[in-house]
Amino acid sequence: MDKKLSTEPYKGARDFYPDQKRVQNYIFDTWRKTALSFGYEEYDFPFLEKYELYAAKSGEDLVNNQLYSFDDKGGRKVAIRPEKTPSLARMVAAKVRSLPRPIRWFNIGNCWRYEKPQKGRGREFFQFDCDIFGIDAVSADVEVFSIPVEVMKKLGATKEMFEIRVANRKLAEDYMRDEVGLKMKISEKGGQMNKVVKIIDSMNKITQSEFEKELEEASVNPTQIQKIYDFVRADLAFLEKYSAGSQGARETLQFFNLVNQLEYGDYFTFRPDIMRQFDYSTGIVIEQFDLNPNNNRSMFGGERYDDLINLFTDEKLSGTGFAMGDMTLLAFLEGWNLVPQLQQEIDFLVTLWPEDPSDKYLAKSLKVSQALRQKGKSCLTWLEKGTSISQQLRFANKRRAKNAIIIGEKELKTELLTVKNMMTGEQKEVKLAEI
Repeated sequence: MDKKLSTEPYKGARDFYPDQKRVQNYIFDTWRKTALSFGYEEYDFPFLEKYELYAAKSGEDLVNNQLYSFDDKGGRKVAIRPEKTPSLARMVAAKVRSLPRPIRWFNIGNCWRYEKPQKGRGREFFQFDCDIFGIDAVSADVEVFSIPVEVMKKLGATKEMFEIRVANRKLAEDYMRDEVGLKMKISEKGGQMNKVVKIIDSMNKITQSEFEKELEEASVNPTQIQKIYDFVRADLAFLEKYSAGSQGARETLQFFNLVNQLEYGDYFTFRPDIMRQFDYSTGIVIEQFDLNPNNNRSMFGGERYDDLINLFTDEKLSGTGFAMGDMTLLAFLEGWNLVPQLQQEIDFLVTLWPEDPSDKYLAKSLKVSQALRQKGKSCLTWLEKGTSISQQLRFANKRRAKNAIIIGEKELKTELLTVKNMMTGEQKEVKLAEI
C-alpha cells in the first residue's frame, strides 16, 4: 500500500477552514474599515525581497535566526518578508518626490519568520501595518497610534483588557548619554548605547541577575546600572523634571497631553523600559499588552523611524507607524471571549424536485438562482437529484439560509414560487419578480 501524504500544514503555518476564515475576515474587515476611517490608503508589495534590504536595517537576531532566505535560480539572494517596514520605505523612496504628503498608507498581508511556534506566534502570520510619512511633529504619532485603540474598541475590548505602553528612543538616548555616560547613537550598530537599549528591552523576559550580567558584559559599571534602574522605573513626573534638557522627554509629555485630550489616556501608560529591537527606531515607541492574567504578553508594537528611507535616498522624510499581528490579536479575543459567532449569510436555498428525468426542474432551479444572484441575493442551489425536499430543508437550516424556494409541478406550471421563511416556518406563493 502506498504511503499517504500527511494532511498537516507546514510547521508554524495554518489552514483556515470556513469557520476560521470567517473570523479572520472579521478581523481584517475591522482593520481595513478603521484605517479607511482615518483616511489611510491601502498598498501592497511582493512577499519576496532582496536579502540586503533586511540585512541593512532589521535587527540582527531577526536576520541571523528568523529570516527565510535562499538563492533563486538566477543566483540572487532573496528573502521572504519577515516584516513590512523596510519594503514600505523602499516603495516610498522610489517615488518620494511625487507622492503627495503626508503619506498615510496601510497594508494587510502575511509575513514569515523561522521561530518556534507557540500560542499566539507562528512562522506565518498576518499583519496590519499603518504608517504615516512626512510629519515630524508628535501629532503624527498620536494619530497613527490612535488607530489600534479604535480597532480594539470596535472588537469589543475595554480599557481593563489591554494597555499600550509608551517610551521614546530619543529620551533613552538623551538619558543614557547625559546621566549614564554612554556614547554613540542608538541607531549605530555595535555601539555600547545600542547594546544597552536592547538589553533594557529584554529585561522583563529575564531575571534581574541575568539583566545585570548582560549590562556588565556591555561594560556598564554598578553606578551606571543603578542609574539605568532609575530610568526604567521613571514616571511622567520624572519627564517633567527632565524635559528642559531632553527633546525626547518633551515629545513624550506632548504625546500624553494630546491622547488625554482625545480621551485615549486610559489606554496609554508611560513605560521607559519599552525599547523595541529594531535598529531603525528613533523616537516614540509603543507596545500593546494583553492584560489577561492567563495571557499577559506583548501583542504588537510600533515606532517612529525618521531616517529609514535614507537606505535608498538622501531625501529626508520622517515616518511613524505600527504593525498589529493576527495571531496575538486572536489569542486576545479568545482569552476575553470576544470572538463572535459568525455565519455566512445566505438569502435563499433553491430546492430541486427529487424526480426530474428530463432536467426540467434542474433548469428551473438554476434559472431562479441565477435571477436572484443578478438581483444581489446570495443563493445556494441544490444540485443532486433524488434527495427529498425535507432533507434539503434540513440542509438549509444547517447553512442558516433565511429562505427556501420550493419548485414542484404546480410552481413549474404557474410561474409561482413557494417561498418558506426558515426562521418562522411561514410559507407563501410569490412571483419571482416580487422576491
